[in-house]
Amino acid sequence: MMRWMDRIHRLLQPQTVACLRCEREIRGTTSPVAIPIRHSGPREVLSRLCSDCRGQIPWILAVGCPICGRPERCGDCLRRRDRHIDRCRSAVRYDGAMKEWLAQYKYAGAERLEPVMAAMLAASVERMTAEQPIRFDLITSVPLAAERLEERGFNQAERMAIRLSHWYGIPYRPLLRRVRHTEKMSGKSRQSRLADLRGMFAAEPEAQWIAAPQDQPIRLLLVDDIYTTGSTVNECACTLRSANPRFEVSGALWARS
Repeated sequence: MMRWMDRIHRLLQPQTVACLRCEREIRGTTSPVAIPIRHSGPREVLSRLCSDCRGQIPWILAVGCPICGRPERCGDCLRRRDRHIDRCRSAVRYDGAMKEWLAQYKYAGAERLEPVMAAMLAASVERMTAEQPIRFDLITSVPLAAERLEERGFNQAERMAIRLSHWYGIPYRPLLRRVRHTEKMSGKSRQSRLADLRGMFAAEPEAQWIAAPQDQPIRLLLVDDIYTTGSTVNECACTLRSANPRFEVSGALWARS
């Protein structure tokens, strides 16, 4: 009898889980997650963050630039004349806290953050489909250079894209490869980025053979982690559209710098 009472007592105790980000203990159920996401999959992941970590997320809730999704009017988009990507949306602002989160995931081995990053990214997808109710046909991602992939062991954009594919039921295809290595883009000017990116990517052979019924456009969602000037996703879109003119490419980014 005492053993049964002990079991009942344990079952009635508040359940404890660890926050996916800071790993501190969360006792009981967390408060409702105030996030701009409807899908239950990413919402469930973000409910496993403690209230302090959830409070650090700087969601982008208003769109000022209809092209890149920045909260205010964007000089880069106004200047660009060779635009190949239809539009981009980012989930969060790339502030100090988000830099720390991304560094923990990419460089410090905190792979527990992978579902968190992907769940946050889902906000950018849902914003796009709320603004313009469309159905994406395929998801792809910005590729890493072979040297960087070997160094890191994974491509964060690809992993986030695959999770989006699972949640939203949109097939994932690796349609791009990086054909040459460059130095890191962070800290470079816009003109330097543009020069470095020319001829950077090539389309996989599969890209040119993808077809849609009745000559409809193929709506492609391109995933990457950081949007700075938009040069990388624009060059990817240019490469994809050169391989298959029926592609309409939109970008889903985790963060906007």
